Amino acid sequence: ATSSTMRLSHTCVIFTVTAHRACALSISPLRAGGESSSAHSPLPAAALTALRTRGWCHVPAYFDAEAVHMLRDDVRQLHELGRFDTAGVGEAATNRLDESVRRCEQCFLFPKLSDRAGRPAARDHVYSALDRLTAQLSSEAGTPLEPLLTEGAYAYYPRGGYYKRHVDAAAGRPSALRAWSYLIYLNEAWQPTDGGCLRIFTDGGGEIAPAGAPPSYVDVEPKAGTLVLFQSDAVPHEVLETHAERMAVVGWLSKPVPGSSARRKLIGTLS
Repeated sequence: ATSSTMRLSHTCVIFTVTAHRACALSISPLRAGGESSSAHSPLPAAALTALRTRGWCHVPAYFDAEAVHMLRDDVRQLHELGRFDTAGVGEAATNRLDESVRRCEQCFLFPKLSDRAGRPAARDHVYSALDRLTAQLSSEAGTPLEPLLTEGAYAYYPRGGYYKRHVDAAAGRPSALRAWSYLIYLNEAWQPTDGGCLRIFTDGGGEIAPAGAPPSYVDVEPKAGTLVLFQSDAVPHEVLETHAERMAVVGWLSKPVPGSSARRKLIGTLS
């Protein structure tokens, strides 16, 4: 996920933990009859359980190959049009460029792009999927979400890109409203030698590993169509160095501003 101010199909996630490392395995999502699920399948009960108990989940083939190809084309066209900027670290007034921490480019997708440059149908696909994801998580994951506060961007890592260990939300900062971080990978024909895995730390630390704790983490391969979803304030993670370009849709689903629901009810009674 980026730090600037950003579907789990029918899948079972299995965790195998060794003394030093955890590995995440998934069963490919299926429809009745054995066909691959569509990109718009709802989150299954097993995925919601994983989010509640472990704080994160990943789902292969959340977006199908056609959607991924269309989104990659949109990334390339917008990149050629100069719509990408170097991604910084930190929030709002403290945001800065720091290549010792992060080497990445990004193109914000929210507020929703109103022009028709690139492949707008690809972005509409993302907006629609995120609306459905937000609605389901709001009703079934225990945390109400505010669709108007959804954030998102295309993240482009060149060869040699990376993003060191960090957490996406912190109390007392604007990011505190973020409930869930999401990533949808667009890397066709990805191979282990391409690098760029998402490393999710399970050592109990935050931005920094606990002193004396043995290494403990899960590496998620950034294969095309895969969705990763995790708690923004509780899951430290990093992007390992890339040896090939790496593309993703990244962002956050946020909680309402405190008091906003009461204000909406009052407005409703007065209108």
